[in-house]
Amino acid sequence: MIAPITSAHKLIVCHECDLICMDLPLATGEAASCPRCGATLYRNGSASVDLALALALTSVILLLLLNSFPLLSLKVQQVTRDTTLLRAALTMWDDGMHLLSLLVIATTMLAPAMQISVAIYLLCVIRFGDASRALGAPLRALQTLRPWNMVEIFMLGLLVSLVKLQHMADIVIGPALWSCASLIFFSAALTSVLTPRNVWLWARAADNKTAPTGVTHG
Repeated sequence: MIAPITSAHKLIVCHECDLICMDLPLATGEAASCPRCGATLYRNGSASVDLALALALTSVILLLLLNSFPLLSLKVQQVTRDTTLLRAALTMWDDGMHLLSLLVIATTMLAPAMQISVAIYLLCVIRFGDASRALGAPLRALQTLRPWNMVEIFMLGLLVSLVKLQHMADIVIGPALWSCASLIFFSAALTSVLTPRNVWLWARAADNKTAPTGVTHG
């Protein structure tokens, strides 16, 4: 017999079939699934605010390296040319590919920078600031920016270009390309850790720690 849902239970809505389920506490490493469609509702991992903040700061360093150093160098008949991400985008603009140039800048430079900045703001507010401050707007902004971060798509296109160019010139991989590969890994790790559920749980825990004695938070 299924126990009735009362006002004492916390509820969660399945993002796949909209079934209202009870939000039950889980042991570390366990996951809750929707009883109707089987979709994963949430997981109880061992991630912490400090881990998420470390991932975000590492992503900042890698993004700076990606935009500061050459992606690769081409050597043809003793002539060597290298290019950075911004220079490649500006070259596309000069060649008349204005839309493609803007897309490269937006999806590989601006969107990742804004996403990481918002993530660091959220984590710093929870870790060092007032966790009771409104977090809804920056969290929604973070969710909106995530689909525009297409560093992995750029990396895939760059690898395809390398395969085609290897018979035409000597290619030297630059530091920015390794930074790009590392950024993909750390961004994925940050996304898996910095979920809306974890943000609210961390904020609630931080708020309870800083609350004066006798104050109850709903």
